[in-house]
Amino acid sequence: MTLYQGTSLRVDLNSGQIAKATTPKNGIGGRSFNSVTLLEELTPGVDPLGPDNILCISVGPLTGTALPATCRFIASARSPLTGYLGDSGARGFFAPELRWSGHDQIVFTGVSDGWVYLFIDDDNVEIRDASHLVGMDITQTTIQLRKELENPDLQVAAIGPAGENLVRYAIISCNLTRAAGRTGMGAVMGSKRVKAIAVRGCKPVKPVDGDRFKKACSQLRASIEDHPEFEARKKYGTTRIMDSLARMGVLPAYHYRSACFEHLHQVNGEALRKNHVVKEKSCYNCSIHCSRYNFTQYSEGEGPEYEAQAGFTVKCGNSDLELGVAASNAVNRLGLDCISTAEILAWLMECRHEGVITDADVDGIDLSWGSREALIRLPEMIARREGVGDILADGARRASKSFGAAAEELTVHVKGLELFSADPRGIKGYGLMNAVNSRGGDHYRGEPMIELTDDEALAIKRVGDPDAAHRLKEKGKGALVNYSEHLGILSDSMTICKNISCCMDVVDFELAADAYSGLLGRDISASQLWEACTEISQVERDFNVREGLRPEEDSLPRRFTDHPIPDGPAKGTRIDLNRMVKDYYKQKGWRI
Repeated sequence: MTLYQGTSLRVDLNSGQIAKATTPKNGIGGRSFNSVTLLEELTPGVDPLGPDNILCISVGPLTGTALPATCRFIASARSPLTGYLGDSGARGFFAPELRWSGHDQIVFTGVSDGWVYLFIDDDNVEIRDASHLVGMDITQTTIQLRKELENPDLQVAAIGPAGENLVRYAIISCNLTRAAGRTGMGAVMGSKRVKAIAVRGCKPVKPVDGDRFKKACSQLRASIEDHPEFEARKKYGTTRIMDSLARMGVLPAYHYRSACFEHLHQVNGEALRKNHVVKEKSCYNCSIHCSRYNFTQYSEGEGPEYEAQAGFTVKCGNSDLELGVAASNAVNRLGLDCISTAEILAWLMECRHEGVITDADVDGIDLSWGSREALIRLPEMIARREGVGDILADGARRASKSFGAAAEELTVHVKGLELFSADPRGIKGYGLMNAVNSRGGDHYRGEPMIELTDDEALAIKRVGDPDAAHRLKEKGKGALVNYSEHLGILSDSMTICKNISCCMDVVDFELAADAYSGLLGRDISASQLWEACTEISQVERDFNVREGLRPEEDSLPRRFTDHPIPDGPAKGTRIDLNRMVKDYYKQKGWRI
């Protein structure tokens, strides 16, 4: 079905030619455009870091409108980390600017002879030399382009040294630290020798049915600001999660060896706010202001979000929050995914703790829990592929093979994508989401937050099963993850922040239908949007199966499936993943 078709910029880096086309007919924006483009146009089996991969960057019809928090772009390609569908989204202000330039999608093909950046100034689009930007980190690149183009408001999405050096989990980042972080899209951009995309746009998005659209916007804004978690999210952002996970007993302390961290009060959201936060920061058109500027004796930057905060403290056994924030700032500037980087550091520390490897195996770097040397030096070595960093730059699955079977057994990834900073045994819908979603081990594909609410009425309303509201129950989780995935696809197509749409449960298909209908001036139903998301889910599955995905890969590491949580409030909790996967496949209509 054709819900919306926008403008696609086709950038042929081999020839330097730029052409305008239309986005796929069966897309509703953002991720849906990209997934369809890749399935239809990408040759199966291409080298993800070779010239034949395709990199798509998309927004959608609602991006940059008055609808709150429509602030994201989605970058997609075949992932160099997993070999399957790669995509990731970034918040901030770049996406609205791209939409205001009159373009919904950029499709890069081929590879440039030299380093370039793409400059979009409304309808004027140019490929420009970027040789002078090579070696710069993301902050330096952004500042330099704003300076030379004489526009402090220029919106820039860039890669850092990690992307230039084809680190398989390199990011594309806008607004200095708003990262499209997962699956290595920065490495694909680097393989094409595209250092940055700079955009300025002057074409506001005007709804056709202004009254209907305004009503949807007002409804969403009221739902956000009336939400019981509004003030807490505004005060702490995602860093509030650490104390919540501690109470549930699902912290990943010492690389999942414990659910308890004895230094929690030194590294939690309250400690961050008290000691390192300078002021709050918002993305485009959002009243929550959930991000923050930070300052340490080592550096300053934005964030960290929970994943970096926990990854460089709790997961690595580090009680020095200032060191953890400094590591997060460095990783952001270098252009590395904080989740993958933190996982690799914590995995190395556990390997050393278990006697599987020694410091000598990693160029003499101290790998004791919370090691300052490891947290400061290894990200730089990884980003520049120096010494052991060259091995670690290929991700945990590949790197572990260099250290032997015992080291491989301790890795925590699904399909090659490193897992988040929480124990999936005690949040079983999240465990299932990590196992089965289309980009590998990842919690953010749909955020099955309903299981954390104990709200059976909400669970019945959304998925028809009261058990889905309880995180330790396995019944109903197939339906919950299917619903959450649909909502995730919708959010990635609307390009709305998932911390609002999925985590606060203030966006549903009815609200989205009203917003689309008001913007486009024609009736679009909630069922049509659900069907469109179902189609995209199948498109992504077809893409992965074509690239070799097998059902047995929809799993979790054995440390989670074969052993219970060792301590804490959820001690003894197990996860019967096979049962939930079967339920999920039944919901999708797929064969096992």
